[in-house]
Amino acid sequence: MVIHALLITGGIIAGFFMLFLWGVHPRMNNQRKEQTLQLAKWEFAHRGLWDMKQKIPENSIPAFARAVEKGYAIELDVHLTRDGSLVVFHDDSLMRICHVHGTCESMDLAALQKLPLSHTDCHMPLLQDVLKLVNGRVPLLIELKLPSVHTEICSHVYEALKGYSGPYLIESFNPLGLRKYKKLDPDVMIGQLAGKYTARDHLHPLIALLSSSLLVNTLSRPDFVAYNFRTDDAFGLYLNHNLFKIPVFAWTVRTVEEFRRCRPCYDGIIFEKFLP
Repeated sequence: MVIHALLITGGIIAGFFMLFLWGVHPRMNNQRKEQTLQLAKWEFAHRGLWDMKQKIPENSIPAFARAVEKGYAIELDVHLTRDGSLVVFHDDSLMRICHVHGTCESMDLAALQKLPLSHTDCHMPLLQDVLKLVNGRVPLLIELKLPSVHTEICSHVYEALKGYSGPYLIESFNPLGLRKYKKLDPDVMIGQLAGKYTARDHLHPLIALLSSSLLVNTLSRPDFVAYNFRTDDAFGLYLNHNLFKIPVFAWTVRTVEEFRRCRPCYDGIIFEKFLP
């Protein structure tokens, strides 16, 4: 009886483990893996090579121009405005950078472009303006900002990138958006953004658990993972990097010391506030 009970218990544990493996596994494609690893050799300037001491705000044209000039790849964020334009901006709220209430999704482009960024002369750029500026000279890591379950932004970004010949990757915290984008462009390299969350992040506990464990891969089946390196002890991350062998990016590295610690452990580095 004891042996029988142990066998049943062992079978249940093995079953749950196999289910977890199925849940967290990425899209495994050797060609995309090699393409991603080649791009991961670049250091990615987080929201461009911004520096408020020089009055260059994050996600601004001067920040992107400076990154290209210095030879760094660029990470940037894209929102869809109320009138269907793609603007490069990070936060869900406009308050921190533009000092007004509201969101990109709730306003038209004309109103958004009147708002100065961080008390400078810079204004919110369009994705198409950034693409024109970069023109394939450095890789782009484009984060889709999806503050809700609506994935309309995916088709807009897909159309914007159709004629762009430079190298780029797509990433998002939202697995529904990644799933949608992959349907639009099966050949694109997509990445699941994740990390561990606290109560300050105001996420439902179940969503936080699914994201931090990378069980969201069930929906997104990414080609790479970008994870908060400060909370990188998740078992799902370990399996993706060491068992499934897909590329993993560290975000966001802010000091030379952090860079030296992360460089041997991660395939790609997303950095800010210093020059690697």
